[in-house]
Amino acid sequence: MAGIMKDLPRIKERLGQVKDEVARREVEATTGGGAVTAVANGRLRIVRIEFDHSLLSALVEGDSEEDRALASDLVTGACNAALEKAQEMITSALSEAAADLGLPIPAGALEGLL
Repeated sequence: MAGIMKDLPRIKERLGQVKDEVARREVEATTGGGAVTAVANGRLRIVRIEFDHSLLSALVEGDSEEDRALASDLVTGACNAALEKAQEMITSALSEAAADLGLPIPAGALEGLL
């Protein structure tokens, strides 16, 4: 424990670097066979949503309540999947940094740190 406390400034610096690195990365997820794509960054923010209009119009044919609900589900699903991928990316980057620093941190203990 004393060794970790002594290395705390170096650990904080490295974790700050990891935070900056993952903030610049983006991941994407699609739903509806590619009809909707959501892109999230390492700050767990949706940065854009893209639509393949030909695929989307094949899935959502009209303006009925069911069609609007399906479109909403596709967008929501793509966003949630992209955010899950972003969280996995962050956890992986933190685990790599912890291993590089020689920190004895069990898998999964770093989730949600950034």
